This record gives sequence, C-alpha cells and structure tokens, in this order.
Amino acid sequence: MGKPRLLIPLSIQFSVRYLLRTGLLEQIRDFAEPVIVPGWHDAELEKELQSLGFEVQYLPESRRGKLHQRTRSLINLLHQRRLNSTSEAIWERRADLHRAFGDRIHRRLRKRALQMATMLPGTADLLLKKEAEAFWHDTNAGDVAAKIDAMRIDAAFSLTPFLANEEAMLRVCAARRMPLCTSILSFDNITARGWIAVPFGRYLVWNKYNAGELRRAYPWIPNDGIEIVGSPQFDFYWNQQYRWDEAEWRRRLGLPPGRPVILFGGGHYFCAPHEPRFLLQLDEAIQRHDLPPEAVILFRRHPVDPVERWGPALRQCKNVVRDDPWKNNVELGHANIRNQDIQKLASCLLHSQVHVNVASTMTIDGAIFDRPQIGPAYDDSPGRAFDRSARELYLQEHYLPITRSGGLEVVRSRRALIEAVRSAFEDPGRLSAGRRRIVEEVCTFNDGRSTGRVAASLRNFFQAPAEPELHTMPLTEAGRPDLGARA
Repeated sequence: MGKPRLLIPLSIQFSVRYLLRTGLLEQIRDFAEPVIVPGWHDAELEKELQSLGFEVQYLPESRRGKLHQRTRSLINLLHQRRLNSTSEAIWERRADLHRAFGDRIHRRLRKRALQMATMLPGTADLLLKKEAEAFWHDTNAGDVAAKIDAMRIDAAFSLTPFLANEEAMLRVCAARRMPLCTSILSFDNITARGWIAVPFGRYLVWNKYNAGELRRAYPWIPNDGIEIVGSPQFDFYWNQQYRWDEAEWRRRLGLPPGRPVILFGGGHYFCAPHEPRFLLQLDEAIQRHDLPPEAVILFRRHPVDPVERWGPALRQCKNVVRDDPWKNNVELGHANIRNQDIQKLASCLLHSQVHVNVASTMTIDGAIFDRPQIGPAYDDSPGRAFDRSARELYLQEHYLPITRSGGLEVVRSRRALIEAVRSAFEDPGRLSAGRRRIVEEVCTFNDGRSTGRVAASLRNFFQAPAEPELHTMPLTEAGRPDLGARA
C-alpha cells in the first residue's frame, strides 16, 4: 500500500511559516504525499513548493448563504456557553467600544434573546440538523466535494479549521470518513475563535491550558485524542542559523551603531486603537532624557495591521526606526513568509535590549530570548475610552498564564511605562525567572524540537488512525446533543 495522499490547506501567512519554513512538510513526506492547497495565488510560493516536489492544488473559495450563516451564528452562541471562557465578557465590552449607546443596548438585547431561544428543549438538535443541511445546500460544498474527489485525497491535516475555506474542505473529508488531524496554530485560537464543526481524530496543542479548553468545549474528545506538542513557530529561535550578528542586523535595518534599542511590537488595531500613543510617549521620554538619550526605538508593525494608523505618530517621532515584517495582503493575512523574514524577527528579538508590546504573542518570543518584557495597560488620552479595555487585554483566558508568570511587567500609566523601560536598561536580569515560566507554561517545551514532535504524532496517527466520528457535538444519555450545559 502506498503513502496516503494528505490534503494540507495553506490558509494564512503563518501556515507558511509553520509548514514550510520549519521543514515540517519535508518530514511529512516520509510517510505521506502532501497535497498543498493554498488559500491565495502566489506565483513565487507555488513555484517554490513545486520545486520541492510538492503537489499544489487550488479549491473554490467557500461561499455561504444567509441560512447557513444565521444557523452557524446560533450554534456559536451554544458553543460559547459550553466553553464558558472568561474572555467572552471582555470581548463583548470591546465590541461595544465603537458603538453608540443605543446600538449597544439593541445589540445586547438581541443577543440575549437569541441565547434564551437556543436554550429551549430540542433547539440544539434542530440547529445542528439545520446547519448540516445548510452546509450542503446553502453553500458551494458540492463544488468543493467534486474537486476533492477528483484529487483522490485519503486524509487531511489542518492548522486553522475555523476558517471558512479550510472548514469546507475538511467537512467534505469528514463526510468521506477520512482520517483527520489538526494542530491548532496559535494558543488563543480555541477560546478566541468560534465552533469547530469538524471532528478530528487527533488534536495537537501548545500546552496544558489549550488541552483543557478543548476538553471543556468538546468533551467527547477522548483523552488520548489530544496531544501537547509545543509550537513549531518558536523552533527557529533555538537555531543559530536564524540569527544575524548585531552589526549585520543594524546594517540591514538602518539602526545606528552602539545605540541601545527598544523593540516596540505593534499590535492589531482592534485590540488597542490608542496604541500609537505609547510609541509617542517612549519617543518623547528619550527626547526629555527620561530614558537614555542615545536610545532608539525599533517599531515593528503587526503583519495584518494597517500602517496608516501609525502615520501621525511616526511623523512626530525623532528616535524611531520603522520595520515592516514582510510584504502581504494586510486585510487577508496572505504572504509568503521567507527564511530571511524569520531571521530578521529572531535578530530583532535577540539584539534589542527591551521589548514593549500590548498583550501580544511577541511577549512569548521575547521571553525565549530572556529580554525584559513590558506591557502597557492604560489609556491616558482624553476621555480614557480604552482604559478598561487596555487593562482587560491581559485578563483574557489564553493570556493569563503570561500575566501571572511574573515575567511580564504590566504597566498602568505613562510614568510606570517609562520607569519600567529605564529599569530594564539598568537591570535586564530582573524578572528573568518569570520569563522562564512564560516559556514553560505557554510553550511547554524549550528545546526547539516541536516540529519533530508534530511530525512524529502525525506519522503515528496516519499510520494507524482512529475511526473518525461523524457527530460534532456530545450526546446525552437521551441521545441528543447537550449544548446548553455549562463546563
């Protein structure tokens, strides 16, 4: 019997880093024939994949009708109730920030009415049935199925099963009773994303917290169906080949020699719309000599954050060097992350003396390099509209292990921000033990070998896969989905 033809969607830029740049695809090829399905057309990326001997296919973009969208929205309410995440109330308040008072009340009342309706006896059963029917009759699932059947796929591996295009492929594979495995791409995806409609035979996650979140949300998953493997995206940081020496790094980024660097990792505008103020405050502190006057700020924009919102602040700054991470479609997050992009990121983390970001994954990256981590959690602009939201970013469920580690200094005022950065220059070893706890708690492993763990798990699973289940919700003893129960 030959190797199984393994469908692997490549939906976003971070999937390129995870699958291709780590070498995971090369390891998978030892026991399967990867069939790569990019979510966008990129001639350079396609050529590279084909030059490495990988088959590349394109599937129709998922199209969902209004009936399917409405039904999915209601099921997501049921899913949120079961997951019962502490993050939910935080996101609700954040979603209201840009709405007028009347719109907020209307939205809350409507959502509450829908939540009450979904708790009626038999509603969960009905919704699941309608959603399953709508998937096949109110979307273009038939077109996707015809393409997958023509590709002669035997199994599938997913990183982002909550994305519409990827879900459509996986649901077709599930209906064909193929072995399915997912490796959840990021540590916030289980709590921050909606209901995962596809039942997998194996779930790979970063840490014990993610494993617990999966068991709360999908309690029918057997204990041996979840495996903690760490995150391959951090493996590069243990590899010396991904580090430029400091002189080369400064030359490439246009940083003046000898000046200490504050790495400012910009976040997504939805999380902290007022964030450019922090960049301005750091720059002003350098000008006033509240921070070392020779310091320079390296501003690294988030890959899917529009640079336009930073324009007014950047035009006022005198000590900022701007770095764009890589060329991409900002709105959709489509890009070919290359090795040199990863080298630049690793070198920025290594050679910068202190890192500042707002509740970002970058805190984990920086903790691996044992650099002081500072997280602004305030809004001192007139009206302080985002002050509560800024503080609550650090209380999201996925972020709590970082907040509680003792390795991140959360600051709640401009004065505290400047003092924390100055202290980091003077005593960089302070909070080092807490930074080690961040790596241990969130990454689980600190050896740079997570890619190998993922590959080994995939090999074991696809060589002896469990019989796939077709249900998507746990059944009560009465034989109907128990979606209303709280974790």
